[in-house]
Amino acid sequence: MHYQSNMTSKGQVTVPKDIRDALGLEPGQSVEFELDAEGNARIYKAGSAERIAARKADFMSRLREVQAEFRRTDTMPDSGMDGLAYQQWLRGDEFGE
Repeated sequence: MHYQSNMTSKGQVTVPKDIRDALGLEPGQSVEFELDAEGNARIYKAGSAERIAARKADFMSRLREVQAEFRRTDTMPDSGMDGLAYQQWLRGDEFGE
């Protein structure tokens, strides 16, 4: 599918109905944009299954790292972090901010 839309002076564009329907977008719903190395932009439904799977994989990787440290020392790593800092480290920066 190929569509064209004009940008307003405020930087707004209308997402064509076929694309809104294909992505399952509703009025007021968040979208994500991605720019690839070739300068092409993509639009995603925020919280899409693909994005959620990538975040989950990253989280699980960090969790396995922590579990390995627990097994190695049989205790919580002594990092000097308070509880909130530890949670933010475990979840990753994007979730802790």
